[in-house]
Amino acid sequence: MRRVIAVDVVDAENGASWKWFFRGLSQKIPDASDLVFKLVSRLGAAMLLNVYQVDRSEFEVKNETMKFVVDLEKRYCTCNVFDIDKIPCIHAIAAAKHIKRDENRFVDASHLTETWAKAYAESIHPGGELSTSTYPENIDELSCPPPATKKKSGRPPTKRKRSVGEFGVPGSKSQSHKCSRCGTGGHNKITCQRPIG
Repeated sequence: MRRVIAVDVVDAENGASWKWFFRGLSQKIPDASDLVFKLVSRLGAAMLLNVYQVDRSEFEVKNETMKFVVDLEKRYCTCNVFDIDKIPCIHAIAAAKHIKRDENRFVDASHLTETWAKAYAESIHPGGELSTSTYPENIDELSCPPPATKKKSGRPPTKRKRSVGEFGVPGSKSQSHKCSRCGTGGHNKITCQRPIG
């Protein structure tokens, strides 16, 4: 027996609320190969497109500004989303709905649960024992020298550069400057706002 969930997508509904609904629904209902929660976010936008059938499996899909060519048999669309994702784009969904075919049939087999189950059906064992690993007998004699470096041009710096969090040593030039008139930091005597006196 095949399980099917029917959903009426209203244009006024918020996309985020639909994502929340299907996320919760997918947690309550266990995923099976015949139950797919794909393409929901693209369905609402697909219903707003104009579809013109050119051939048995070829369609011209238009919105207000652009047109796209979709071939459902070859699973191709000129927007290239269908080719890259292997999941029908909004144009392919609109074309499938135009001929009253289920858009889930055009999802690539690599996205199906049964394909993933087959891929992970066999046990994946970690590497072998370290004691039985094979190493070259002369591994102690081999050396790995550091990479060769070029000497930088110009005069080398005479002082080391201080790090960001390092404060100056008292008596050195790196101490913070202060005003000679009022004795506070943050400005000098030229920009001092205190009256002379």
